[in-house]
Order: sequence, then structure tokens, then C-alpha cells
Amino acid sequence: MLEEVFVQVEDNGVSTTGEVHRRSEDERWHQQQTVLRRAAADLSHRRAESPADRVTDRNQVNQDVSLDLLRSLDDASPEARNLAIRAFYDLNPDLAASFLNKALMQGSPEERRNIGAALVGSGLADHAVDTLTCETPDNAYSAFSLLFLVAKAGEVGPLMRVIEDHPNIQLRLAVIKLLALSGEPKIVTAFFGLAQRSSLPLEIRSAVREAIFQISRETR
Repeated sequence: MLEEVFVQVEDNGVSTTGEVHRRSEDERWHQQQTVLRRAAADLSHRRAESPADRVTDRNQVNQDVSLDLLRSLDDASPEARNLAIRAFYDLNPDLAASFLNKALMQGSPEERRNIGAALVGSGLADHAVDTLTCETPDNAYSAFSLLFLVAKAGEVGPLMRVIEDHPNIQLRLAVIKLLALSGEPKIVTAFFGLAQRSSLPLEIRSAVREAIFQISRETR
């Protein structure tokens, strides 16, 4: 399954079945990337890194090496999956993000859970949060993109902890928008609890309520 997804990514996402639906999903993905870039720019107080600036020689990654890593993502061992997903991101972050987006759209519930668990278990999610807490995060776009994938995979725990108690209010607000953007219905339940928590700043609770409305409206 994962290798088939990789081939689709290498072939610019074109497949022979469900082409219209996948084209729609791809358009939605590009729209979401626009929002992520805007969030990165707002947080870092400067223009987000443009796609052209992010293109490097790493995009010429050897396909055989990538396929070896993808096979490890199907491994029964969580430790092996953690190492594989970390190695894939270290090798080529842009290709990894494209591949994982496709895998999350097309994978089974178990595959989605495995990807989310590996993003968290590998330390990539925590590293992305740390990147965004820097005064001038150089890789804000990449960090937001990775956390978006974490949310899409249903691993909302690390992101909820940021919203609950991180000292940086702007980061907390950005993560709320990120979770709302993911459109995952299960997030609404977690948000309901936050909206009722009087210990949270009013600004955070207001943003959470707005996110609940946004997700509920889009999932009707």
C-alpha cells in the first residue's frame, strides 16, 4: 500500500482510479498549504519560505533508498516505523510530506494511526513545536506542515498540550487554527472541553469556540 502511494507521489499524484476525487483532494491540500504558509509568516513576523527557495538537491533523492524506508513504515515494530519516518524526513522533508499526505488520504485507519504514532514517537512532532518556539524560526513552514499531518493522522495529544499550557500565546492560537484547518471531527470533542476551562486565557477560549464552529460547519 505505502509503496503504491509513493509511486503516485513520484508521478505527480496521478492515478487511474478515483482521479476526480483525488484531484479534488489535491486542490484542497494546496489550499491548506497556502494557509500553513500564512500561519508560518505570521508567527515568524516575516515572509514564509517560498516553494522555490525550498527546492534543493535533496529533491533528487534516490528512489531505491526511499522505497527501503517506505517498506519500514509497514514494519510491525513501532520502533522500526519511528526510525523509518525520521530517516525519511531527514533525507527529504518535502517528499516525505507529500508522501504522507497521500498515505493519510488513501490509507486504512490502521495505517493512518501508525503514521501518526510514528510522527509523534520519532520525536518529529516535538521538534516541530520546539522549532516554532524560537524567536525567529527558520523552518516555520515545514514545522507547521508536519504538525498538520500529525493532526490529520488523529494524534492531537501533543498539539492539545501546546494549546493548554504553552507560554507563547501566539503559538497556541496558531495551533488552534492548524487543528481547525485539519477538519478532523474528533478534535471538536477535545475543543469542547477546552472552551469550558475557565483557567485558560479568554483569547484562547474564544479561538477554540471559533474553531469548533468552523469544523462543525465544514463537516455538515
